[in-house]
Amino acid sequence: MVDKGCCRFSLEKMGVCYNFPMGNQIILGRPAMELIKERYSCRTFAGGAPEAAILARLEAFMAGLESPFAGTVRFGIIDNKKVRAENLFSAGSYGMIKGVRFYLSALVRKDEPRRWETAGFALETAVLFATSLGLGSCWIGGIFDRRNFGRALGMGEDELLPAVVALGWPADRRTLRDRLVRWSARGNLRKSPGALFFAGDWRTPLAYDQAPQWGSVLESVRLAPSASNKQPWRIIRLGDGFHFYLARNQAYGSLMPFVDLQRIDMGIAMCHFQLAAAEAGLKGGWVDGFPELPATPKNFEYIVSFVTC
Repeated sequence: MVDKGCCRFSLEKMGVCYNFPMGNQIILGRPAMELIKERYSCRTFAGGAPEAAILARLEAFMAGLESPFAGTVRFGIIDNKKVRAENLFSAGSYGMIKGVRFYLSALVRKDEPRRWETAGFALETAVLFATSLGLGSCWIGGIFDRRNFGRALGMGEDELLPAVVALGWPADRRTLRDRLVRWSARGNLRKSPGALFFAGDWRTPLAYDQAPQWGSVLESVRLAPSASNKQPWRIIRLGDGFHFYLARNQAYGSLMPFVDLQRIDMGIAMCHFQLAAAEAGLKGGWVDGFPELPATPKNFEYIVSFVTC
């Protein structure tokens, strides 16, 4: 839990304190911020499967991961070759991915209020470790065969499979299809820092040079992957806290009511923030305390706060 004695104001006033388990306990093998910059959505794989030793390292890493919300996460690696042989995989479920054999997954409990953020946080941490091993990856949150993938994982009635990640050795060259998909998803574009980060109110952008210790941390959040590259996170700094809001796009709820992709994106952003902060030696913890902010846009939903120490 967060050390309540280290912060400059009472965390009890903020509400629930969550675990901050990663800190120096998570060893990615290479600097987190370096891996964040290196990771990209790989849709064309070389076809050769990662060696058993590589998969064993990834599985051992995942077995030691914790969620900051103390939620239950059950990881699995789906072997597409085996699943096809057992007639559990529907070919073409995600036709834009080529040459992939393995899929990384994270099952969460249906009754956990932070299930979506937990899935995003946990899977992205594993993605970054996979990047350190030289593996390519691509998040798949919208269109895949959840029922048959769930069967392959032995998913229980109380579990959900929010997303999977295609995993393998990246091809030497991206195909034309890959480049077209990336272009249509605006994969090469990112919002400016001034559109994502704010200081004191929603009218004042937070420039990196105003918070030099935190500039690289915020940039790591800006580089996080998200559904259709919408970057739904908005972070406002007030005093000792960085408060995370979701800029809700209602279209996602209408198209995919069974999964909250944008809250998964928030978990991914939290992962990048926490890993980068820990690497920079910046201390703090996650708390749940709704800050009353005037003139908050109607489509903004408060998610969580990171309070510095």
